[in-house]
Amino acid sequence: MKFIKKTFSLTMSIGILFLSITSFLPIASAATQGTITGNEVRFRSSPTTNSSILGYVNKGVIVSVTNTSKIAGDGCSEGWYSVDYNGKSGYICSSYVALAGEIVSASYGRPWTSPKKAIMGGADFLASDYISQGQNTSYLQKFQVNPNATSALFNHQYQTDIQAPKSKARISYSSYKSNDLLSLPLHFYIPIFENMPEATAHPRDGVKSGGTSIVTDQEFEAQLDAQGFDESYKKWLRELHNKYPNWTFEALKTGLDFYTSVNEEHNVSYIQKSNCQVCIDPSNQLKEGNDWYLASTESVAYFMDSRNFLTEESILMFEDLSNNPIYTEEIVKSVLSNTFMNGKDPIDNLEYSSIFMEAGRTYNVSPVYLASLSKLEVGTTGSAAVTGAQFTYNGQTYIGFYNFFNIGAYTGVYDGLHYAAAGASINSDGIFVGNTSGDSSIPVVTPEEPSTPNVTPVATHLSNMGLNRKGSYITNLTVNATVSSLKNKTNSSEVTFKNANGNLLGNTEKVTTGTTITFSTGETYTVVIYGDLTGDGNINSADLLRMRQYLLGQVNLSGAYLEAAKLANTTGNINSADLLRLRQYLLGQKGINQA
Repeated sequence: MKFIKKTFSLTMSIGILFLSITSFLPIASAATQGTITGNEVRFRSSPTTNSSILGYVNKGVIVSVTNTSKIAGDGCSEGWYSVDYNGKSGYICSSYVALAGEIVSASYGRPWTSPKKAIMGGADFLASDYISQGQNTSYLQKFQVNPNATSALFNHQYQTDIQAPKSKARISYSSYKSNDLLSLPLHFYIPIFENMPEATAHPRDGVKSGGTSIVTDQEFEAQLDAQGFDESYKKWLRELHNKYPNWTFEALKTGLDFYTSVNEEHNVSYIQKSNCQVCIDPSNQLKEGNDWYLASTESVAYFMDSRNFLTEESILMFEDLSNNPIYTEEIVKSVLSNTFMNGKDPIDNLEYSSIFMEAGRTYNVSPVYLASLSKLEVGTTGSAAVTGAQFTYNGQTYIGFYNFFNIGAYTGVYDGLHYAAAGASINSDGIFVGNTSGDSSIPVVTPEEPSTPNVTPVATHLSNMGLNRKGSYITNLTVNATVSSLKNKTNSSEVTFKNANGNLLGNTEKVTTGTTITFSTGETYTVVIYGDLTGDGNINSADLLRMRQYLLGQVNLSGAYLEAAKLANTTGNINSADLLRLRQYLLGQKGINQA
């Protein structure tokens, strides 16, 4: 999920209560302008949070309120407004709509017509709406359980994907580790609930094991005791402290009942069915796109239980994202060293690292977090979000806009660029360009001389390469296919191949299960070669052994590797039929469908 996308699938609507629709609340009826006061506010087909989502609307956007009488309905205690927006009629929770004259909304410096404007504006967005309001960790940006936050409990969430904090933490960990940042004195806020179970189990993987009961630092042990951490937390924190003694852990005492919290979060927590079929709710409710379903209560409990993520690879979801003097420009440079942001930006002629540092100081956000997040969102080689190239959106043409965090990119990069263009003026040729008054350093590029050509749609690339898209996966590859053999079939400059560790693949290297392909649109998909369970690009006895071990519970398969094992039943669980099909293939008795 993109930050956005899938991505990142973002939520800003008020906490779900599932009350029945009852009546109209009497307020003077008249059509008028309304200004959206929140970000990622959901525009729905009916006045209920059970209805389909027509789109998302951000702070500062003007909508037409067709009737100012508020409709009572579930999920919005203040009532719903009927609204016309972007050529569609629907409903928005009135809590996020200010009628004409009521407010002046924040713009975050939009339009974002240069890299610096986009980075500074994006940092303002993240700080103003989340970090400064008490949602200052990735965990809290998904699960708002901080009683000291400005926003209401179980509300004002930045992500709907229950796995997003874990995914972001793993990516940050990889960045921190490769740049020797884990020795820094990092600070973590660890949520503690009331009435916690002994453990929570992942629906597929079971209960997490690990930690240590051996006490080696009495002073550290006393600190944990003073904060109210019990043994179920301490066994993990001891292990982390032994390796990283500079780290500090602060208990965030929510005062909330764990089971009540899980129930509150259940209705706004989604998961990709392709990632974990057994993790979806038995109701089988499709919530967004064609692969995002309501997560099961058990899954929500597992991902809300902070004890399951007190490991080196996942702990960064609890990192304090506020600015800190320990973050120097040299550290930020190290994060950006292997990316297109290693050096100066082409418009402002400033070091990217200095821009992130300025954004961090200005808005009290960790510049390392901002740099890592941008690296995650737009990739190491960049995407259409950071070229300023001309694009068309809803029949209008735009040029010269940037979005380094993919803010507003609900269904793709151009949603985010449209958000970045808010407030832009239109020239005599009907092209939206940034408002450059008072900013002579920003060139206005005409349509005849675009700074970068329009990018090729993903579907065209896949067709050229003879590949298929299946949810978040790319299929129909054969063993021994190389990067060059695929690039030669399409515009190679718009396609990037990386191995499962995130390293760029050379032209002669093989494409395997776990390889990621990133397109110039900013979209990234993972390769699945059915039968290649080990990710080496071959289908042999090693894959047969891996499947046997999985069926015996000796190893775990997940993501693309689990998908690669689905040989007999492409939608069900892995079983002996898949093992038989792989054995038959190795004996030359049957083929394997790679579609």
